[in-house]
Amino acid sequence: MYFQQYTQGTGATAVTFTVDQQKQAWEKFIQQDDYLSAHRGQYAEKNAVFMPIVMRTDLSISQEISRQVGGRTNGLEVRFDVLNFGNLLNHNWGVGQRIVTTSPLTTPGADAQGRLAYRLRNINNQLVDHTYDPSVGLGDVYRLQLSLRYNFY
Repeated sequence: MYFQQYTQGTGATAVTFTVDQQKQAWEKFIQQDDYLSAHRGQYAEKNAVFMPIVMRTDLSISQEISRQVGGRTNGLEVRFDVLNFGNLLNHNWGVGQRIVTTSPLTTPGADAQGRLAYRLRNINNQLVDHTYDPSVGLGDVYRLQLSLRYNFY
């Protein structure tokens, strides 16, 4: 595979990505991915890779207090929930992941010898060198919730 040097941006914010930088980032990308490193030099099979599983556990503690009022039972339930309890224990647990890019290589062009020359995709002026980033959403952090419920039977 042949890489082509390129410059991203203009002026003071311009960043040039050399062929060697792209080769190193591409190698790092392959090595950190279990599927790519195990199937190097092969075609990727359809449906061979799935998103990583996210394990989330919730914890709930509740207490009901009931009394007879006017011949009927009335109850007050106090409930405390910790949603994504694992994330409360360790900030890396219970966090989803998202794919950084589905196309790490840009559309090839031809070099001076007519060979296909690729550019490794960059995001925020950083060459892509990993498959997943942690997702950032409400479900990825722990949440505490206190609730009261009045029951009449």
